[in-house]
Amino acid sequence: MANNVHWNLTFYEINDAAKSKLVELCDRVRTDGEYLWFSDLFVDGEELTYEQSEKYSWTTEHIGPKWCYFEEMDTDEMIFSGESAWSAPENGVVKLLQILEEYDPKIVTSLVYEDEMPNFVGASVYHGSECYDSYEDDWNEILERVCEEVEELTGKYDADEGEWADEESEDLFRENIWEITGNAQWQFVHDITNLIKNE
Repeated sequence: MANNVHWNLTFYEINDAAKSKLVELCDRVRTDGEYLWFSDLFVDGEELTYEQSEKYSWTTEHIGPKWCYFEEMDTDEMIFSGESAWSAPENGVVKLLQILEEYDPKIVTSLVYEDEMPNFVGASVYHGSECYDSYEDDWNEILERVCEEVEELTGKYDADEGEWADEESEDLFRENIWEITGNAQWQFVHDITNLIKNE
């Protein structure tokens, strides 16, 4: 069974023409099933049908993960979130932005994601459809980041043995992991989106 990856797609700069196009694409997403499939955004009934978009080969090439769906689609706030298998839908985000940048070449967007374990967490910021900057922390980097920020965890993890000194330290790590990695992601997005705006 695939690890779930949770992701958030946020539009920071987008003009009215691109917003209207995004709403039009979102209207293609079927609501009569169990899931709101990301791939439905690209179904036009001519070059791509719903049946074609459900094929593994099309999904992995054009979306990235073998499955990916929306949990939230807020076209007022321009915030979207969802779940996918093993990885974030980076190919699908680029494909979507390639459509939208025809209406707004200066569009600024972020993709923030985390594996459920988490085996990794990361974030990307796009200017148009190009990735302006990104980062991804693997498990060891997550450990290092959390232990650096929580003083009580200094020297409490043995990387060679892959073990905590005691249960209390492991519990403290688990209590802090999501807040610290989340803050790092959103700080990164904040810094990079501001950098793009200032340019």
